[in-house]
Amino acid sequence: MSSREATVQGEFHAGATDARALLERDGGLESYDAVLVEGRSPTLVVRELTLGYAAFLMGYVTLMWVQAAVARVRGRTEAGATLREAADRADAAFHDRIDADTATVYEMVPTPARYLFGAWLVSLLAVAVVAGLNRPLLVVLSLSVPYLYTTLAIVFVKVSADARASYMADRIDDLAAERSYDRVAVLCGDAHRTAVGEALEEREWSVTTHRTRHPLGRLFRW
Repeated sequence: MSSREATVQGEFHAGATDARALLERDGGLESYDAVLVEGRSPTLVVRELTLGYAAFLMGYVTLMWVQAAVARVRGRTEAGATLREAADRADAAFHDRIDADTATVYEMVPTPARYLFGAWLVSLLAVAVVAGLNRPLLVVLSLSVPYLYTTLAIVFVKVSADARASYMADRIDDLAAERSYDRVAVLCGDAHRTAVGEALEEREWSVTTHRTRHPLGRLFRW
């Protein structure tokens, strides 16, 4: 059995339920060397600003804004601060940037798929213009194109090879090797939970995973 252990908690990003679950389970964070979180810090990176990547960034920022707005309404910001503070009190290291940055996620999508997503959405918008769609609806559709493009790209990465999960597992493994962590708690999107756990097991970790407790997360299996 591996001497390195990871507890992977799936999270519904717009709720505080799963951060609390991590704090409450097994007496808190005192038994962990580190707490590693999918994303609490900005990860917007520009290496080459192509038209496709500009649209991807616009959609990504929109997604972050919606998530932050929901989080603020539901008190999620306080939960994030509590998690870091709890890690400090437990003398556990806290890392909030184990996920890939935006440029890396975009590069995980094959070029043909990027063109296909863009062409399909632009064609849909063109059909709406030709069909004389009601102006307010046309504006909404136009503003939604970058968001839809980003969503398609992220979903593609998830269903094709789950490259983000592999990236996060590599990041966790590298940090553990670099800083001698033997037992870590991981909080990541519930959609990545199983894949992150499996990727860590491939890297000779002993892994326990927990599904999100959030009702919407369980309903949609995010």
